[in-house]
Amino acid sequence: MKSNIKQILQTLLLATLLVSCDDYIERYPLNNPSDATFLSSETELNMAVTGCYNALWTKVQSMPFVPVFDQISDIGWDRNGSPLQAVGRGAADSSNGDLLGLWTDLYEGIAKCNYVLTNMVRGEENIPTDVYNQSKAEVRFLRALYYHYLIELWGGVPLVTQPLTLSEANVPRSSKSQIVDFLLTELEECANDLPVENNPTNGRATQGAAWAIASRIALYNEKWDIAISSAQKVMALEGTEYLIHPNYMDLFQYAGQDSKEIIFSAQFLKGEQTHSMFRFFGTRNAKGHTNKKPSYQTADSWECIDGLQIDESPLYDPQHPFENRDPRLGYTLALPGSIYLGFQYETHGDSTYCWDYNQDPPKRIPNLEATHAYATFTGIGWRKYADNLDRLAVNDCDLNMIVIRYAEVLLNYAEAKIASGSIDQTVLDAINKIRQRPTVEMPPITTTDPEALKYAVYRERKYELAGEGLRLFDIRRWKIAERVMNLPVLGRMKRSYPAIAPRVDEYGTSYYDEIPIAEQGESSDFKMRVVELRSFNKDRDYLWPIPYIELDTNTAMEQNPGYGN
Repeated sequence: MKSNIKQILQTLLLATLLVSCDDYIERYPLNNPSDATFLSSETELNMAVTGCYNALWTKVQSMPFVPVFDQISDIGWDRNGSPLQAVGRGAADSSNGDLLGLWTDLYEGIAKCNYVLTNMVRGEENIPTDVYNQSKAEVRFLRALYYHYLIELWGGVPLVTQPLTLSEANVPRSSKSQIVDFLLTELEECANDLPVENNPTNGRATQGAAWAIASRIALYNEKWDIAISSAQKVMALEGTEYLIHPNYMDLFQYAGQDSKEIIFSAQFLKGEQTHSMFRFFGTRNAKGHTNKKPSYQTADSWECIDGLQIDESPLYDPQHPFENRDPRLGYTLALPGSIYLGFQYETHGDSTYCWDYNQDPPKRIPNLEATHAYATFTGIGWRKYADNLDRLAVNDCDLNMIVIRYAEVLLNYAEAKIASGSIDQTVLDAINKIRQRPTVEMPPITTTDPEALKYAVYRERKYELAGEGLRLFDIRRWKIAERVMNLPVLGRMKRSYPAIAPRVDEYGTSYYDEIPIAEQGESSDFKMRVVELRSFNKDRDYLWPIPYIELDTNTAMEQNPGYGN
């Protein structure tokens, strides 16, 4: 596993290798590649291509950037008083450091891709044709992926496809629609030269990865036919290259990193390139900091095992709210009463001791989840991407981060088919393959009513993909961010649960109209805790502010509406 990552890590030296000679020296360097000849050999091309993957290691507060997006959506919260928290509560401006870091890293990744695509012609005669074409396709795929994140977060951005000189640096923003068309063309063309085989721990782009990302981009931008056809190309490889993994929880643990459900992931390697996911998600008992928390409302989203929402199902017991629920609830979140990272996980205010099952025999220990001042703000935690194998090295994790997996492709397909008015049995089959995987086994969706089926898919995306960095994009494109991001982030009652179920809407969002909610800052044992008040301006916050330094240096670029300069 992860053998190719070593090759990727070597390319951290790429920037220092791309050096030029002084004018008065007429011979090329003897110990390093020359900028005038670099990429003229297969070895050099491979080094450069692997270097283009580096932007996948982009982190926000030492956390891989992909799952960060859920922490600034309606289902998550960043406990730190940080630039990231400011984004979540609607207080970001053009000086936000976390937004600048992400913008910079994505464009640095694009710059590397442009360098390779422009200069790899130097080796065209020396490099086997299949290697040359695949290398070019990988770089085009990565550039499209990086632009995908930029346009979904900032809208239209400068579309740069070749290295720029200083005199060429003032580039106006292209429209989002122009960039979408460019990306879809790039992904369709590069797929022809990418390998078919899906090797999830290889970390390299494949044909299926190009089609999968194309299905997402097309779906997000209401190009239904392309979303459908791109997803169908991936689905045609089901059984050989792509499968729904039977064990849902394993997908987000070391045990499942080689699953055929994973289409493309960011690769990490302990001792070389690691991250701090365990520290952010792990509990205080397990030496984590629980900085990143799901909102308590998130736990009320999943259905009961009869397929009904909790405010409709006779199986729902408000005093035992996590029983008889979709199993993905317990696989996604650390819930009171469960075993999490080898400890009894309990956030009730009176549970001052808990069991430590990491010891043999188990031992009762002080329960920091109930007593530590920075532990249980919402009373629940993220279970995805927190693996007990990292418990003794909370800042040195090399668990790979999924960028896209087969379940998302099936949901992309289903949603696009519904939106295009072409509902058929394949739509139900796509949804139910996910709902009825062996460790989930939820009742199948059977309705063919367009409106009911649309909302069923919207909810299914929340149940299936929560914690994976996709929720922010969903609430934006469905135009419900102005509704859900103006709700407070809630935490559990300290010594009880609500006497009734909250109201749950068609999107799976919970509302506590008839349930006591404390004032912000108020301590109450029998009221929901207000963790954070948020604000979302529908005329501004569907796009992020362009970093001010970019506007200062690129005078041809304009700021997004509502942010000033």
